[in-house]
Amino acid sequence: MPPLKLTEVVGGLDEPLFVTGEPGDASRLYVLEQGGRIRLISGGVLQSAAFLDISDDVQQVEWQADERGLLGLAFHPDYATNGRFFLYFNTTNNRLVLREYRRSEASPDQAAPQEESELLSIPVLRKNHNGGMLAFGADGMLYVGVGDGGSEGDTQDPDGNGQNIEVKYGKILRINVDTYPTPPAGNLPGGDPDVWDYGLRNPWRFSFDSCNGDLYIGDVGAKAVEEINVEPRGQGHRNYGWSIREGNGCYPSRQGEMVDVDCPLAGHTPPVAVHGHGTGDGSITGGYVYRGSKIPALRGTYIYGDFSSNRIHSFVWKNGSKVTEAPLTADLESADTLQALASFGEDAAGELYVVDYGANGSGRLFRIDPE
Repeated sequence: MPPLKLTEVVGGLDEPLFVTGEPGDASRLYVLEQGGRIRLISGGVLQSAAFLDISDDVQQVEWQADERGLLGLAFHPDYATNGRFFLYFNTTNNRLVLREYRRSEASPDQAAPQEESELLSIPVLRKNHNGGMLAFGADGMLYVGVGDGGSEGDTQDPDGNGQNIEVKYGKILRINVDTYPTPPAGNLPGGDPDVWDYGLRNPWRFSFDSCNGDLYIGDVGAKAVEEINVEPRGQGHRNYGWSIREGNGCYPSRQGEMVDVDCPLAGHTPPVAVHGHGTGDGSITGGYVYRGSKIPALRGTYIYGDFSSNRIHSFVWKNGSKVTEAPLTADLESADTLQALASFGEDAAGELYVVDYGANGSGRLFRIDPE
């Protein structure tokens, strides 16, 4: 592993949760702020005017760790020509929505303020476990991460949503943005027509390997374990086990006690990486497989981290198995540099970024660079 560093790109962000690049243009980055703004970074400079501000439509958070707000953004693969992009957020009327917006015809630095359409709308069950990730797959479909709906103790799945394929909660959904609500062929049969994968607790961040299309899912754990799942391209319909299992074992009793219980593990896809809460990790932040050009020795390495500890980890997944893994926390000095590792991001050139949530306008964006 080559020596690496975190290079600050911009500061002064207001509770940033995600960053992504514009397809085909590595000079532009877009940062989601939880309260409802999308900030544009052009040529390395944070623009004073928001690309889009929908704060009036977005549920404002009541406390710093509130899991609601503007959570996900995905640009259409043909954004350069059609100007289409999609947002996932909590509305002021207590719903989770997926809406389409368009780039302004007047300026590429602005979006039209009104949505084009609403593709998805479901009730918010509780304040936590909303999911939040949007990403287009190699098949041209939009994948949506939805949490199980949460619980007051933040551990259970009292509604049983993870294993219920007839609901959208606790799932990764797969939709065709051109035909919705008509589902694309190939989704999981026998349940909600949008379901692709199930048995997830809170898939806060997932990503597709831009080289081979494999899906990497960071699923936030409950009592004891954080996990990363890897799904080969196009091989969905997987049950990742929640809330029957957590990590590689059975989930504790519904009373939340850590007890030995028998549970059926057959038919559940186990994670490829787990991090116990005893190590300090406590809220996994899924990342990306590095496919950039600045750090050749890092290509093919999946980089991810943890919101609670600000640790950064990595592994290489090849031919169905984990061939190497390496901690990056000390090298990147992430535990000392970051306040709260909210997300990773990828620009159009495949370079990777780290979003530091901060608080009260102290959020920052970093890039992973060679030392």
